[in-house]
Order: sequence, then C-alpha cells, then structure tokens
Amino acid sequence: MGLHIHSLDGLNENYERDYYIYLLDYGWEEPISEILRKNFDRMARMSSEHKKSVVIARTPDAIHFNDEVLSWHNINGEDAEKNELLPALMVTNRHPAHFRKKHNGELEDDDNFKMILIPFRKISNNTTEVVNVINKVFSDLKENKDLDDFQIAKEMNKGFGKAVVDSFILEPNFYGVGFSFKKMREYLGGKASR
Repeated sequence: MGLHIHSLDGLNENYERDYYIYLLDYGWEEPISEILRKNFDRMARMSSEHKKSVVIARTPDAIHFNDEVLSWHNINGEDAEKNELLPALMVTNRHPAHFRKKHNGELEDDDNFKMILIPFRKISNNTTEVVNVINKVFSDLKENKDLDDFQIAKEMNKGFGKAVVDSFILEPNFYGVGFSFKKMREYLGGKASR
C-alpha cells in the first residue's frame, strides 16, 4: 500500500503497520528524486503484497515539515548535504501521525522512534542503479529476507553526540554478511509504535 501525503492532518492513528517506508527527498528536481517518484506506485504495490508496511511520499505541492529528527538539512543530528543522506528511503516504526503530533507539540518524547536510512547518493551512480536498489530492497522485505546488499555504515544511539533517536545508516555491502531482516524487525520492535 502507498500513501501520497499532502498534509499530516487526518491520518488515522489506528492504521498500523510493522514498519513505514518514507521516500525522503529535498523536493527539488534532480534525477534520483525523480526516479523515486516515478517508481512510487511500484514500491506501493510491492509493499501491499505482504501487508506489513506502507510506503509514504509527499505530494509535489505538499508543505514541508520538520522536527528535531528530520528536515531537509539535518537527519538525526547529521548534516544531510555534507553526508549525502538525501534522497533516501527511511524504514521506521514511526507512524505518520507522530510527525504531526510532534510538530504541533502534542507529543513530548518519542522514545520508541527508530529509523533505518538508505541514502541513494552514496549507493547509486545513476537512475538505473536506483531502480535496482528499489527492486532489491522491496523484494527482500516482501520475502522477509536479509538485506544482503547492505551493511551498517553508521549506528547512532539516542543521546550520544547529536543523535535524537536510535538509527542506522546503511551502505553497500562488499564484505559478505548483510543487514539481517530479523535484526531489522527486532530493532523496529516488531510492531509499529503508536
């Protein structure tokens, strides 16, 4: 299933998935962002086939929102531009309604918020490689398989350095054992946070 989001208002909090996959970009016209948007329907279809996740992307005319964890210039204390973090796929246990609640001051702390970031600028040299990564990630998630093509490049723990939440940044795996699907499920808590 996929959701194009124009506004975070009105999203039903009772709609739960084990994890949520967000397409993150700058909102600018550039090749990787464009290919992600063009492949949204495909990702949504692949996600809906196993009913454990949902893919979420903003509409072209959506307003930008940000909080202390996520913005176009900073992701969990990391400089998004300097570290080439966007565009990216973010796999998380954070329900879309939590962004609205946090932004509106209705949610004080989100201790359970965890995220896994797959930054495309670090792993793809062209749009063909982006499509290959999309196919591999969604195929592996659908089949509950390890993400063999990825390893943890950086682990950030809440409260250490500038990290606001626990997170992993993945990079291409050239050394053998990949990122375990079981570890991902355990990390995200098995069920989405409310």
